[in-house]
Amino acid sequence: MVDMNLIKQLREATFAPLGDCKSALDEANGDIERAKQILKEKWIAKAGKKADRETKEGMIKIVTEGWKTVVLKLLCETDFVVKNDHFQTLFANIIALLQKIDWEVESYDALPEDTKSAITGLLTAFIGTIGENVKVADALVTSKHVYGYNHPWNKVASLIYYTGDEETAKKLALQVAAMDPTYLTFDEVPQAEKDAASARFTEELKAAGKPEAMIPQIVAGKLNKEFAEDVLLEQESIHDNTKKVKDMISGDFQISEFKRFAI
Repeated sequence: MVDMNLIKQLREATFAPLGDCKSALDEANGDIERAKQILKEKWIAKAGKKADRETKEGMIKIVTEGWKTVVLKLLCETDFVVKNDHFQTLFANIIALLQKIDWEVESYDALPEDTKSAITGLLTAFIGTIGENVKVADALVTSKHVYGYNHPWNKVASLIYYTGDEETAKKLALQVAAMDPTYLTFDEVPQAEKDAASARFTEELKAAGKPEAMIPQIVAGKLNKEFAEDVLLEQESIHDNTKKVKDMISGDFQISEFKRFAI
């Protein structure tokens, strides 16, 4: 008969279900360290079986402490699991690992190998315990001057790289979260896309009988309208629909980059 205190100790150390803890301790003849290894081996086997299962739910959060900002996008199979305390603990533990990194990281693949190994261990244990596939979809670490916005329910987040006043940065972060732009300025739109649209508009105007001399000017206006929704600074402001975003920026404020994360 396994001591109930040992079962509780193993439960507290691993978060595994009580039944699994009892079975592992039975198999280990009461050796708690061996029981942990047995649970780990079972978790790895379970995780392998669930690796291909689709992950459509999850959580995104931007956390800033001092000079460092980290972003984590953690996916799972169901929203029910997102609300589980163990998922919240897993998320916090991965954030803590990211906060230990002292250089710029743009993606999960760019993380140090020891950090990825530690995260894999946490994910494997969680999958084996909860029974759902869970994976890190994105991660970022930066010490640059940024403003991070977390939308309620942590399904969307945005990051603004800027210099200047924080209030403008906040407005831009809300704009990015709400309107999902692709480019910062019109100049960033790939030339091939602009050329294709320009050729299309030119043919349409010629077919409509517009004077040849007027076509370039009309095409320029159509191009600006065509890509306005994709370009942050050209979008209609969500704070004042009579203005474009670029008209809301004044003084010494400068934005160099933005990022948007979404489930």
